Amino acid sequence: MYLGFNLEADVDFTEWYDKGRVLYKQNSSEVEKNLRKYLYEGTEIYNGSLMANEWFPKIKVDVFLSHSHIDKEKAIGLAGWLEENFNLTVFIDSCIWGHANDLLKMIDDKHCLNDDETMYDYNKRNYSTSHVHMMLSMALTKMMDKAELVIFMNTENSVQPVNDTISQATKSPWVYSELVLTNLIRKKNPGRKVQKSMEKHTLEEAKRLDVAYPVDELLNRLIPLKYKNLVVWRNQFSKNSDVDVHPLDYLYSQFEKSN
Repeated sequence: MYLGFNLEADVDFTEWYDKGRVLYKQNSSEVEKNLRKYLYEGTEIYNGSLMANEWFPKIKVDVFLSHSHIDKEKAIGLAGWLEENFNLTVFIDSCIWGHANDLLKMIDDKHCLNDDETMYDYNKRNYSTSHVHMMLSMALTKMMDKAELVIFMNTENSVQPVNDTISQATKSPWVYSELVLTNLIRKKNPGRKVQKSMEKHTLEEAKRLDVAYPVDELLNRLIPLKYKNLVVWRNQFSKNSDVDVHPLDYLYSQFEKSN
């Protein structure tokens, strides 16, 4: 990860949903239904590393999208917009969440049922859930580390006020985990010289935008990102599409003073 952005933009990306859906399906490899694939040979012990790798596609990731599960369709549309305008490879975190639920049900059906097979054993299921969620957390960490840019979709579904003193909180453990990870994982420069000042008017145009807004301790470490910034980004890239500059550099140029 090079930079993280906090996106507050109530924008309809439905127009790009179909394109995003193609990307989503590419990200989502089918979970293997045959549990024998995950067993160490000659044992009934699961290979946790192999299962985790099912969630870790061997792809180059430009952008990691973090979002509430309720905003899945919005995230798919945004992914389509990013691919359409900048030809960026986007990974949507719910691709991993769905696999976790499928894998957990397979393990629970095989190992966590009571003797009469009508209900799950509480203790056994707690144990299986802890393993699957640990693998999910590791897979998400790997994908965020691999991506150059992380965009958190800050909506009323992902972040809500709790009371007069806590204005932004999340009820999702996965949203919270990903926000924490943006502060913990290593910050890596891209394998190129980032062209932050390739277009002076790009930065000047961005300065005229009101992008400052209060966020709490985790969110304020991400760079504020508004829809206006997305428009400037798209316009500047389209004007200079024949220039040999990475599309993400046009986004970074708007926030030169922040870095």
